[in-house]
Amino acid sequence: MTSPAQSYRVFARKYRPRSFAEVIGQDHIVRALSAAIAKERVGQAYILVGPRGVGKTTTARIIAKSMNCANGPSVEPCLECAPCVDIEHGSDIDVIEIDGASNNGVDDVRGIRDAVQTHPIRNRRKIYIIDEVQRLSGQAFDALLKTLEEPPAHAMFLFATTDPHKIPDTIVSRCQIFEFRRIREVDVQAKLQFVCDQEGVTVPSEVLAAIARGCRGGMRDAESMLDQLLSTADGALSLDDLESLSGLARPERWLRLFEAVANDDAKVILLEIAGFLEVGGTERDFVEQSVDALRDLLHVALLGEDSLGVEPSPERKQQMVELARTLGRDRMEGIMGMIFSLESRIQRSPLGARALLEYTMLRAARINQFFDLANLLNNGEVTSAPAAAPAARKAITPAAPVVTPVVAPVVAPAPTVAPAAEVKPEPVVEQTPALNFNQMLEQLGKVRPTLASIIKNYLVSSDITASEVVVTLRQAHGADLSVLEDPVEQHALRELSFSPLPWRLAFKVPPKVTVNPTVESLVQEFDGQHE
Repeated sequence: MTSPAQSYRVFARKYRPRSFAEVIGQDHIVRALSAAIAKERVGQAYILVGPRGVGKTTTARIIAKSMNCANGPSVEPCLECAPCVDIEHGSDIDVIEIDGASNNGVDDVRGIRDAVQTHPIRNRRKIYIIDEVQRLSGQAFDALLKTLEEPPAHAMFLFATTDPHKIPDTIVSRCQIFEFRRIREVDVQAKLQFVCDQEGVTVPSEVLAAIARGCRGGMRDAESMLDQLLSTADGALSLDDLESLSGLARPERWLRLFEAVANDDAKVILLEIAGFLEVGGTERDFVEQSVDALRDLLHVALLGEDSLGVEPSPERKQQMVELARTLGRDRMEGIMGMIFSLESRIQRSPLGARALLEYTMLRAARINQFFDLANLLNNGEVTSAPAAAPAARKAITPAAPVVTPVVAPVVAPAPTVAPAAEVKPEPVVEQTPALNFNQMLEQLGKVRPTLASIIKNYLVSSDITASEVVVTLRQAHGADLSVLEDPVEQHALRELSFSPLPWRLAFKVPPKVTVNPTVESLVQEFDGQHE
């Protein structure tokens, strides 16, 4: 008698799609393959590309069943004949499944090359399903190349991969490619609800929604997470069970965290980080989940809803709308960039991961200060400060040139002439070597290297007048123009400590030329520039 432990099948296997009609979230692939089978125009080699758990290997098995079904080839295999049953169980002698990670040598592929020439023993087609095909060695790919170029009529190859860029172009060019998408969260949640109904268990919809969001578009991961949750939790399931078991933080935690960031509440920020790590989440989990939560807020701010398909409760949605309005688009994009950079820093310093996490979120809480300063500059509310600064610097300029010229005593023989030289500083400003522009540009490179480098690249001329240093540049584009037009950078040029006069940037207007509209649109789209 078979024990329950031996007969138990995990959800990912028990509810695996058996036909094209059951495949979820890959309608574009189902339509293409169904049409090819119906028209008897099936290729001899396919590459199935996509993230893990989205149905690549499952689809490969369905193709094998459709091609070898006793009633086929058919878009709808009967699922009852011997070939269909054996393919589902992975025991069909003419459908060979190979793990590319552990059978990646040239000898393994040579064995395939020799065996593929023999006709199938029972089925219509001899089909090779190679999972993680990108793990094959270079010599193994070379050995496979000739077979793919001129395969036997009865042979068919189905390659599954998560990293298509690692497959040689010579292999790719001999295959048809199907790209699998991440499954929408609404579809994942619907499938999880179907599994619960079939199993006769009740799981709150908010828990299913959290699982659907946490699996990041992978159905297998979602089914495994639900399976584990039902196996280990006692009593009614809750978000607390999910959080402690899988490290998936409940949505309220992210709302509290980003509200604290919006209010610069350092205490709450540290407590929320500590709470996340205490329930089993890692620093890397924090990066992934916080970016997803921030992305949801950004979607609410820009679209008014979450485009991935999971609808939050009305109370939480209203809270998200208010929080998105408080943070604003600029702050959310800035914080998202800080969190993205945090991932690489954690990889370089794994022992300091928690400190880096806390430091980054505390800094994110103060990112609004930069935007407030930019808004002040854009609104012209600090124009009085730059106006006063040059006057203060002018008062110092006569003292510097008096020391340098040797002929100064000859020009002013009488004591009464000295005040007149101080009243008219213009000639002295134009002649003094202390105002050499190249030297000042080198000094700028020490304090603001990016700005100095851009000025050097676009420099046309410089003119030192009595009241300012006019720097004329060629017309800049893209990121360089953004730096030059940044109010903070322009304010810095008016406040340079080593320059007795404020700097002002001017752009030389290029001659008007006729531009091809297509070329111009490409330049704008890819942030390029005209030569």
